[in-house]
Amino acid sequence: MAANQLKDLAERSRKVANAIIKQDIPPIERNLEQIEKQSRKLADKVIKPGEEPERKAPYFLANIGIDGDRLSQEVKSINVLGAFEPRELLPDTDVEKFIEHKHQQTISSIIKDGHTQTINDYNSYFDRCLIHDWDRTKRRVFEELGQHIPTSTSSDSDLFSTPGSSRSRFQTPLRGTTTSGSFIGSSTPRSSYVTAGERKVTFRSESTLPLNQRHLVYFDVVSKLNHYRLSKLEYGVINEFTNAAKKINVEYVKKLVQCWQSLVSIIGENNVIEGRFTRNPLKERHYARAYMAPVSSPENKELYKTLLNGAKRYLEESYRSYSSDYVNSFRNEALLGGQPSVSNTARAILRAIHRPNGGIPIDNLQMADNIPIWGHIYILLRQGHYQDALQVAQSYKNNFSKQDQTFITYFTKFITNNNSLPLDDRQKLVTEIKQWPPLPQLYDPYKCLLYQIVAQMEELPQKPQTGNISPTFEDFMWQHLMCVREINIESEPVSGILSLERFQKKVRDLGPAHFNHNGKDPIQYFRVLLLTLQFERAIFYLFHEYTEDAVHFAIALAYYGLLRVPDSAEAMALIVDEEESRPKLNFNTIIYQYVRMLANDNAPNTAFQYLILLYLYGRRDSDSGLHQIEMCHYYVRQLVYDTEAFAELVGDVRNREGQIKKYMSLMYIDNEKEFNEIIVSALARQCVEDGKFKAAQSLYELTESYEEIILLLNKMLAEYIWVSVRGVTMQPETAQEFNPQEIKKVLHEYKTNQITMSLPVDRIQTCEKLLGLVDFIEMYKMQNYENALNAAAIEVFDDQLKKCLEELLLITMRCLHSRYQQLKDQTSRWSPGPSNKYMEDTSVLSEKAKNLVTFAGYIKHSVLSTDIFQKLNELEVSMR
Repeated sequence: MAANQLKDLAERSRKVANAIIKQDIPPIERNLEQIEKQSRKLADKVIKPGEEPERKAPYFLANIGIDGDRLSQEVKSINVLGAFEPRELLPDTDVEKFIEHKHQQTISSIIKDGHTQTINDYNSYFDRCLIHDWDRTKRRVFEELGQHIPTSTSSDSDLFSTPGSSRSRFQTPLRGTTTSGSFIGSSTPRSSYVTAGERKVTFRSESTLPLNQRHLVYFDVVSKLNHYRLSKLEYGVINEFTNAAKKINVEYVKKLVQCWQSLVSIIGENNVIEGRFTRNPLKERHYARAYMAPVSSPENKELYKTLLNGAKRYLEESYRSYSSDYVNSFRNEALLGGQPSVSNTARAILRAIHRPNGGIPIDNLQMADNIPIWGHIYILLRQGHYQDALQVAQSYKNNFSKQDQTFITYFTKFITNNNSLPLDDRQKLVTEIKQWPPLPQLYDPYKCLLYQIVAQMEELPQKPQTGNISPTFEDFMWQHLMCVREINIESEPVSGILSLERFQKKVRDLGPAHFNHNGKDPIQYFRVLLLTLQFERAIFYLFHEYTEDAVHFAIALAYYGLLRVPDSAEAMALIVDEEESRPKLNFNTIIYQYVRMLANDNAPNTAFQYLILLYLYGRRDSDSGLHQIEMCHYYVRQLVYDTEAFAELVGDVRNREGQIKKYMSLMYIDNEKEFNEIIVSALARQCVEDGKFKAAQSLYELTESYEEIILLLNKMLAEYIWVSVRGVTMQPETAQEFNPQEIKKVLHEYKTNQITMSLPVDRIQTCEKLLGLVDFIEMYKMQNYENALNAAAIEVFDDQLKKCLEELLLITMRCLHSRYQQLKDQTSRWSPGPSNKYMEDTSVLSEKAKNLVTFAGYIKHSVLSTDIFQKLNELEVSMR
């Protein structure tokens, strides 16, 4: 038995060994005798007590100058026992030593913590710098690549085709299906990285397309808006955009106008005729303070309640319009009289809806005089006739069952309490509803809808079928908006309450496809977002395909302060979801990208009208507001620079006032001095840096900065001289900038008008000397050496000429040498011997050459190279 176990153990050992040993190295197999022999050899190498070790190491170390014996003795002499001696225990009563010990521990701890904190701070700072640099680089890359913005939307596309004329505009089924032609979008928007505040931006546009009709129609409203803002008058911008949208020749114009009309009602821009308010005007940024306030603040809650009422009012007004058209379509069945009351109109609608042939069956409907009594109340409520609905409900009290008698009480409190039940009453009503039998097919659908609205429940527990009597998108929206109930956290349970935030999330989760009927109504989801007060997400959704429309919706909302924007003007994402319920939209990006489309040679003023709308978010009492103002100033300057519309936008000497100056007050520019400093002078400096000298000159003339003009002329002449002596070939546009003859005219004009009298003399002298140098160089090029030397404009050098001083000295010496050779050749040809005139002239030239070499010797080590000095010396020697 034991033998078998040993065999098994040996076999397992071999398997383990085989698993460990690498396959590419053969195993070493030894028997017991070989193993014993190897063990004895290893034992013989061990130093036994009392034996001296083999002294090979000291000889090896001695070869490289190390005394091994001495080092061994020094190491042995070190006593390390004291380093590891235990510390003396402190008596409990020795307070002084205890405090000293704690003090030393505290210092050590502080040093250690400081070291750790320093390392952490360094790593954190390094990470921030790395991320910041990467963000800046990424912004530049995205800005250069640009974001895709469709330049136009084809009116021939069937993407927006509407149902046939036989279908009412409200008779589109609520739930749509996703098709290949559906609008691309999702409930969770993607980020678009596009803009930043301090980086280089450009308004250069490769597009040469003229402004289309939609641009022109919208621009007319924007221009009037800025005019009214300038005059400090209120302007009904949404009503005007609505009228403008009706003129746009696109197939989806009907849906677009509906969106504008919904916004009119939501914001409450009423009583507007041709842009002017007749009463109760809304001011610029009217809702900004309340909209930006915290969610829990009373002013924010009150604003959202007002906006929600506006959304419901739009749906009710729209339903009244639809009802009138619907009744007219079925006059024989509706039996509407000549002057019907509100109540009789509701009866006529019900007769048309439940007509015998083709109407909805009246199964399970509680009837009185062939009219559904719950339907009568519902239609009046749906049309927004709340008091009429209450009166009709009270008139039907005797027709109600015993169970429904309490409805009148709840309904009365609901109407009188601004469409909301008190908390206790709501809880009682919800309890009653939950006790209903779970038989949905037996309930009157109108009754179920009314109970759901009064109890403000997202849905009834019995889930009755009501889709046949409220089939449209507008019915769905109105039903849920009526059920929205703001939550009082302290006194009201959250469960079972449909808050606005919850409904907004529900809409986002459903997504665009849910509201898009067979892919033919993609703009419907935009209206859904507007009606649920998700303005930022609505603009973001519309922006990617219908840029022009999205931009102008954003302008209208920003004008009234109903768009939240990122705190940093350098934000990259088009929409920022810091808080899911309160996203922020990058208004700067939207306007900037649209302006890039407009900023071509034909529309710089149009682009400027849009740019000054960015100042809506400027404020002088906050850092972010000041940053916004500065960024807007930069955008305006860059627009002028890139479009080169200096005369049109900034002005010139003949037309002192450009378009920008008219709108100074909207740009937070208080006076002409600030305007010149912020816009004109900054533009002029930019032009100088980039070589646009003529533009810079005209800008400086506009501010009467004549000293700057003289400095600019000197710079232009110095650049011209440098280009000339270096032999650089100039491009045609560059050659137009460097025109010495025009500079002469300018200087002569300033002298004639006595402008130079108020300028520094040395600046004028420098300009004159530079002009002399230009003449000198031009004569040298024409080999007119005598007149070139007579120019005599190199006696004093300006700092601007140091970079081309070598060439000037060499040209001068070549002029002297060439003139010397000319005189020498003339004398040898025509004269038998050297005349006094020849001797005098050549002597003067030789003396000048000698003086030039002497001068070059003085400045050789500072600005003159050895090669140039040697060439000068050789030419001077040849003239002796």
